[in-house]
This record gives sequence, structure tokens and C-alpha cells, in this order.
Amino acid sequence: MSLKDYQRKRDFRKTTEPEGGKRSRRKGNLYIIQKHDARRPHYDFRLELDGALKSWAVPKGPSLDPGEKRLAVQVEDHPLAYGEFEGIIPKGQYGGGTVMLWDRGRWEGVGDIEASFRYGKLKFELSGEKLRGRWTLVRMGGKATSQGKNWLLIKEKDDIAGACSAPDVLKEQPQSVKSGRSMDEIAAAEDRVWKNGQSAKPRKKKTGGDRTPRTSGSKKGNTRTSPHADTRAAELANARKRDMPRDVKPQLAILVKEAPKGDGWLHEIKFDGYRLLCAISNRKARLITRNGHDWTRKFPRIAAAAADLHMSDAWLDGELVAMKASGVSDFQTLQNALKQGADAELAYYIFDLPFCDGHDLTRTPLIERKRLLRQLLSTSDAGPLRYSDHLQGEGGRMYGQACSHALEGIISKRADSPYQSRRARTWVKIKCMRAQEFVVCGYTDPAGSRKYFGALLLGYHDPDGRLVYCGRVGTGFDSKSLKAVHELLSARTRKTLPVRELPKDFDKRGVYWVRPDLVVEATFANWTDDGLLRQASFKGMREDKKPREVVREQPTAVPARSAASRKPASIQSKTTTATRSNSLQARIAGQHLTHPDRILYPGQGATKQDLALFYERISDWVPPHIAERPLSLVRCPQGSGKSCFFQKHITDALPDALKGVTVQEKEKRATYITISDLSGLIALVQLGVLEIHPWGSRADNPEKPDRLVFDLDPDPELGWKEVIQGARMLRERLDELSLKSFVKTSGGKGLHVVVPVTRRTSWEEFKAFSKGVAQDAARCDPQRYIATMSKAKRKGKIFIDRLRNGRGATSVAAYSTRARAQAPVSTPVSWDELDDIEGPGAFTLANLPARLESLKADPWQDFFETRQSITIAMLKAVRAA
Repeated sequence: MSLKDYQRKRDFRKTTEPEGGKRSRRKGNLYIIQKHDARRPHYDFRLELDGALKSWAVPKGPSLDPGEKRLAVQVEDHPLAYGEFEGIIPKGQYGGGTVMLWDRGRWEGVGDIEASFRYGKLKFELSGEKLRGRWTLVRMGGKATSQGKNWLLIKEKDDIAGACSAPDVLKEQPQSVKSGRSMDEIAAAEDRVWKNGQSAKPRKKKTGGDRTPRTSGSKKGNTRTSPHADTRAAELANARKRDMPRDVKPQLAILVKEAPKGDGWLHEIKFDGYRLLCAISNRKARLITRNGHDWTRKFPRIAAAAADLHMSDAWLDGELVAMKASGVSDFQTLQNALKQGADAELAYYIFDLPFCDGHDLTRTPLIERKRLLRQLLSTSDAGPLRYSDHLQGEGGRMYGQACSHALEGIISKRADSPYQSRRARTWVKIKCMRAQEFVVCGYTDPAGSRKYFGALLLGYHDPDGRLVYCGRVGTGFDSKSLKAVHELLSARTRKTLPVRELPKDFDKRGVYWVRPDLVVEATFANWTDDGLLRQASFKGMREDKKPREVVREQPTAVPARSAASRKPASIQSKTTTATRSNSLQARIAGQHLTHPDRILYPGQGATKQDLALFYERISDWVPPHIAERPLSLVRCPQGSGKSCFFQKHITDALPDALKGVTVQEKEKRATYITISDLSGLIALVQLGVLEIHPWGSRADNPEKPDRLVFDLDPDPELGWKEVIQGARMLRERLDELSLKSFVKTSGGKGLHVVVPVTRRTSWEEFKAFSKGVAQDAARCDPQRYIATMSKAKRKGKIFIDRLRNGRGATSVAAYSTRARAQAPVSTPVSWDELDDIEGPGAFTLANLPARLESLKADPWQDFFETRQSITIAMLKAVRAA
């Protein structure tokens, strides 16, 4: 087919679908699936071939079950540019309805592709973000005929198809790979609907004559807005048309003791950064602190990204933050970036939109302002700009999660609240740890080897405006901050006391007073009865806070539930559902986690972020066992209780932290996943990986194995003590061969006995040796042990599984979680403590970090230093046995 059929069916004055010119001369291998909610909903399956996208309409969509043969009706070829299309085709046009980019990636044909296509049997392998593995398209009726449009799309049997009973990928992964939106969200946005060159949704209000919303392509004037943004802002409840104000004062939150209850509240993460308002006008942006200082020059990258948003004018409200590797915002990191003039690692989390495209939205309910804000950020290349997401209701749960992950706390806001430029009870903050700003009153001499100063003396203003001394802070500084703060102090020394009075037992020796115009932030455990801080720790200087504003913060009661729990009348149920399902975002070890609150282990309530933080906490232990090795992975994107699948080969869609090693397989060369460090490990968590299975060889020489693994798999009737006895028996056999062995729990049913060796043996010799060891052990006590897989013969016995030692075979890594109930972890233990271990699942996501932190020595202390080889004499010994 040519593109003439495609072009003939469409009126490109009325649809934003790409027109396409001639077929492309490039030779690529693009693969696309678009979900199309037309008169008859279906999935469009597209493969790049001969300069265009060969296309099939698949009514039921693809299936991972090889037994499911899905009808695929061939339709007209589409231009390559169609592979990026997502939006709405206007009603009345060909194919009118919502289009989602459901999957994308690359495909690789088997054999002569063009000949196979003509013959009607096309075999290929997909490397998409959702679909992978081997597939076949078969034309019904064989060779092409004038009517031969009906094909069958079939998943071939491979590791992906055979894993976990072929999950229904259509139900489990319904969102767009381009925008992350659902079909309903794309349909509601209407940002791609056009009729006769104008917005499909005309403005309801007219002021000062007729006016057509200006598109991003308009040459008139200096403004740039999305085709629908002005209309959107105008349609929000209580929106008022007015000129953009020169200044906006931020709304501030009141400190309370606990999170408010009820669905009438939205709960956001409380970031540890600088509060910034952003004014956008005439494609320029200004960054303004809460006290009105212009900080645009300090953060040019943030300002440039804001200026590039698709809106003519706006006021944004958010927090400028720097993230630690753990994904937690860190004020000290932010201050260091400020001093160095580096804003490349900073992000601006935006949580409100009080003004947009000529409309005052301060009286509009918060949830509507946030919905528009999210839409505007999602349709732009936002760069360092981030949407600050929320949970609706469940404030207590979110507060608990925030505190367990060492966050500062949460901000709770009434969903129906207006934007008020003052401290109001519709916004409340709940802190995990007590923290606030203090005025610096003086400092003390350093002690010991410390330089510059020992501690800062702090104070706050009472209701009468007098400065009250409240203690000192001497921890939390690094060498840079000590020096920087001391330079500020040296220029401010004074002889007179800046505070109202001092405690009676105050020691004035080595104390220097300063002019009280510096503000710092500190965390602390609590207040003493005498009004002094306990266990204070320095967080950073607060250039954005005025000393006169610093008072002692007192938690107040939570606003009454009767007023807060009512659901705003303007919020439709559909909107509420979408809002509640939106996930928070997190960044750990440089890796972005989507849906960090997704439950991966239902029995424990453990989330994706919990798993990432678990690996970060034990990061000194894990990487040596999996880094730079070909990996096979068990992925459970929806959690251990849902469908999982096995993945070996890398795809274009994987994060940069995941690398690849090319290995020769039976029929072709394939690229396996490898990682190098914690960042790669967290990238696996983002992919929903619950089990990591490395090869017994390293990526730089996959043909030379370096570790033997024997898996002791007991019959269910046997007890744990019998498994321990079996491991000790196997250890004795290996000792007789002069091979040192190590033991770990499998996290499944038994134990793994692991033997590190130097890389001198081939896979064939490796396999033969492990087989001989297992058979020799089984012959010694055939009533207890067996070396064959036969389940019928394994009753009442322990299977010594040596099949992990073949080329391409894998076993679960040390310190890897398992996709099982209770979130068990395969854990190295010492031979001396083995009798005290309670079972193969004794160590879990919950208790392993504490175990490792309590250990005085690594249970596998000599594992990586052990130098031993499988010799010819050993091979002969096990063969002779």
C-alpha cells in the first residue's frame, strides 16, 4: 500500500494527525501500538517496513498467551510520524475518537522480511516498553490476495510467554508510554482536538470583542499559550478575568499536631527547600522568594524552563529543592548548589496556580487549580519543573510513610480552598521531626580539632518582638558550612547582649555575640521545660527568611473534621478517583521512581519506594554479588500478588543505569541486562523487579564461570533441620575436594551452598563437575538425597539441584528479594550460625537491614578473597565416584 490511501481518508484541516509526504527512504525498525477508542475500540499494531508503518487493527489487543490467536486486520499504511501521535481525532472524521500511544520500541524480523511478508508469515522479536519476545503474524489464507487483509497475531513460546501464566498486559499496564495518562485523561484534556483550524471547545465568555485563542504557532505578539489553556482557565469555577498582578504573596501553612481526616483534604510531601513564586509574562519568568526578593539570576535554568511553558501569563507557587541520592529533599545540598552557582541538579516542585492566562484563580477550588496545573506541565517539556502530586484522604497513612522515609513531613490542604495570601487554616503542616528557623545570637570557640567555631547560639522573637535565647546548635555542620558561616559571623560581632536575658547557669566563657540578622534552620528533638532546645542539629542558612518573622512555632489542634471532611460540591466523582490514584514521585540514587507508593508486597504493605530504600540501606552488601554480571529478572510491576514475568534481554526502553552485555545464544546473539552500582539496582526496582538472578560468570568473560551453586530443595514433608543437615553434608564433600563453600538461605524452600572459583574452567567442565558432586552426595545416602529432577522419586528426599551451573542458567542473588509472600530475602549466613536460623525465609525486607547493621563481621567474609580452582584431579575424582 502507498500513503495515498491514508491521505485520501483524512481531512488534515480538521485533524491533527500527521499528514505525511512520500514514504521515507530510511530503513528503520520502529514498532508501535496505539489504543484507539473509535466506533469500534481496538489496538493498532504497527511495524516500520519499506519507509512506512505497516498497520493492523487488533480488536482484542495483543495477548502474551501463545494459545490466544488474535485477529489482526491489515489497514492502510501510516506515515512514520504517526508513531508519535496521541490525542483526539474529531468526531465525524475518519477514525474519530481518542488515541493513546500504548507501547513503542523496536522490532527485528527473522529471515527475509519482505519475502515473509509477501508470503503471509512474518516472524519477529519485539523490544518494547511493554511487549517483548518472539511473535508471529500469519495471514489467513496464506499468500496475499486482493482480499487478504485478515491476519492472526500470535505470541510464540519463550521466557516471557511462559512466565506466571501469561499476565493480561492490557489490564495491568493501561497507561500511555508517552504521557502516562489513561484514555479518560487524554479524552478529558482535549488538547489535540481541532475543528476547522480552531479549538474544538469554544470559549464561553467574550470580553472586548471576539477573540480567538492564540496557538503556539502564532506569530502575533510575544505571548505563547497552548491552544486550550485560556479556555481552560476561563472555565474553572470562580475564575475571574483580570490583568496579571505585579506581585503575589504566598499562602502559608499552620503547624498542627496530626494530619486532618476525611476526603476533603489533599496531602502533599513537605519539601525541604526554598519557597519560590514564579511569574510568567511575555515568555519571560521571574523567580520571587516569599519575602519578595528576585532570585531569577540565581536559577537561570529554572526560569528558562518556566518561560517555555505553554501559557501566556501565570503565577506559579512551589518549592525549589535539591534531592539526595535517597530521593529525599536536602536543604544543605541546596545551599551548596546556591554557593557554587550550580542549578543543574535542582528541581522546582510546583503545587499551585493562583493565576493563569488572564484569569485570577485564587477563588477557584484548589483541586481544580491543581488539575489544570498538572495538565499544563504534562503537555510541556518541563525539564526541571515538577508537578507536586498529592493523595486525597488517607492523611494519616501518608504522614506515616513520610516519616518512615525520613521526609520532613506533609502539607495538608482543603481540596475546596481558595488561595489566600496569608497564613490560613486551610493549609496545615505536620512535621515528622521538629524543625524551625532561629535567629543567630552568637557563637562559641571551637574545641579539640574543630575549626572556626563550636556552636551557634540561637533565639526567637516573643509576642512583644523581643529576642529570646533558646539554646545552641553544634552538630550538622560540614567543613564548608563551618567556614562559610564563620565568615558571616566575623563581620557581625558585637559586645552587647542581643537577647532579653540568659539562663542563670549560662557559661559566658568563649562566647561571642553577633548582630541578630542571620537566620538558620535547625531540627531538634523537643523543648525543655526551661524553653531550651534538645538535640538540635543545623540544617542550613535561611536567606529567604526575615529575622523579625522568626517566632517559636507551636502546634495547634487539627481543624474541625466537620468542616474539612465534606467533599467539595464542585469536585466530580470521576475527578476524585483520578486524583486519588495519582502517585507521588521519588528519586533515589539518581533514579526516578514512578508510583513509589504502589504496593509490591501486600502482606507487609511494602511499596516500591520501600524496596528502593531497602536496597539503598544495604547498598554496601548487594552490588558485589550482582554487578557486571548478565542478569535474568523476575518482574512484578503490580506486586508479588499479581502476574509476574521473566526477563533476560535488554530493550531500548530500559533506563540508562542499566547496561548490556552481548552473549551468543543457540541461534543468535542476545543482549543481557547488567548493572554496575546502586543506581542500576534502583533502576531495576523502578521496573518492578522482585528477584535478581545473575549468571555464574561475569560480563567481561561470560564463558568462564566463577561460582558453583547447589540448591537444596526439600520435599514439603521434610523439616528445616533435615535441610541444614544436607547442607553440612555437602560442605563436607566439598571440603574433601579442598573446596571452601559458603551457605545462604534461598528465600524459597531451602538453602544454597555456594563455591567461589577462579575463572579457569569451561562451562562444560563446570557442569560435569557439579553433576558429579551432586550424584556422589546422593549415592552416599540415597534415602535422604536425590540428584535427579523426577518429582515422583523425590518424595521424602532433598533434591540436590546442580542445574544452576549450566551456561545461561541462574540462581537468585545474595541479598535479592523473592517474589513471595512475607517478602523474603536470600541471605548469606555463616556455617556457625546456621543451626540458629529459623527457616529459608527467616530474613525479610523488614528485618534484614537491622541484622546487617548488628553484625560484627561479614558472614561471607572471605568469599571474594578465596582463590581455588576446579582441577583435573577433582574432575576425575567425582567422575570415578
